[in-house]
Amino acid sequence: MKKIKLISHNDLDGVSPALLGRLAFGDDNFDYSTVSIGRINDTVTHFIEEENDGDTALYITDISVNEEVAEKLNELVKKGQKITLIDHHISALPLAEKYDWVHVIAEDENGKKTAATSLFYDYLVRNNMLQKTALLDEYVELVRLFDTWDWFHENNLKAKRLNHLYYLIPHEEFKETILETLRESYHTENQEFTFTDKHEILLEAEEKKIEKYIYDKQKQIIKERVEIDNTAYNAGIVFADTYQSELGNALCLENEDIDFSVMVDMGRQKIGFRAVKDEINLAEIVGHLGGGGHPKASGCKLTAETFALFVTDHLFKDEEKSE
Repeated sequence: MKKIKLISHNDLDGVSPALLGRLAFGDDNFDYSTVSIGRINDTVTHFIEEENDGDTALYITDISVNEEVAEKLNELVKKGQKITLIDHHISALPLAEKYDWVHVIAEDENGKKTAATSLFYDYLVRNNMLQKTALLDEYVELVRLFDTWDWFHENNLKAKRLNHLYYLIPHEEFKETILETLRESYHTENQEFTFTDKHEILLEAEEKKIEKYIYDKQKQIIKERVEIDNTAYNAGIVFADTYQSELGNALCLENEDIDFSVMVDMGRQKIGFRAVKDEINLAEIVGHLGGGGHPKASGCKLTAETFALFVTDHLFKDEEKSE
């Protein structure tokens, strides 16, 4: 059997395609790497230059490469190697317009937001590489719900808890537990995805921590007008290094006068953005800052420019006025 390599993002929606790949292809001929956005180009380049045997089928999911790396991949395609990039971020659309091995679908034909997991699942099933089960369907949908933030609108707390679990326990434990559950779906009548008793206890404790964290951070919010690409927005800014999705959403709901929340993570040198208003498209707004993501959840690097825009331009200004 031909060797298969998958390179994906290192969040829940990036790891889940790797689990589906293990389920579809087995572990003997399937290898995968999950990486951050900042490492994707180096990782793919390393595969091309150091690992590639010219015959391995390469899949890239939930993450995109720059134009230089895409051109290197396209040279492999011209030589007959199978390369497939599957993404749902609109920032990857320019690659899809140029290369027919790049598939970017942000919404399906019914207007439903997609995720890399749901797109890869459909791809595997459509090509007879994986057989559907009701439990698999549910797991894939839970991942999609959280990644697109549709879980909030549909009040699907199981999707949110699944993401909590991914970050709460060691990643290897998460992957092996989930994979065992998915495999068992082919041999059992129980087709509902559930958490183990141990994980339920951990999740309950985690939810109490998140509630207190949000309560504390809500008292620290700084509301400021910021200008991005000649457009002014009302931003709610806090320093936060954990629970950014829940915190950002809560800040927007609690403060209806802001257009989006901004969470500055000094340790990781990143900034997270969240919005709930229909008219706000964070993917477009944050794109002007060199970042990207989804319309209601995006991020960018903490640079001198963004640090000034969201931090130093607003700190101590009352003291400066009084001098």
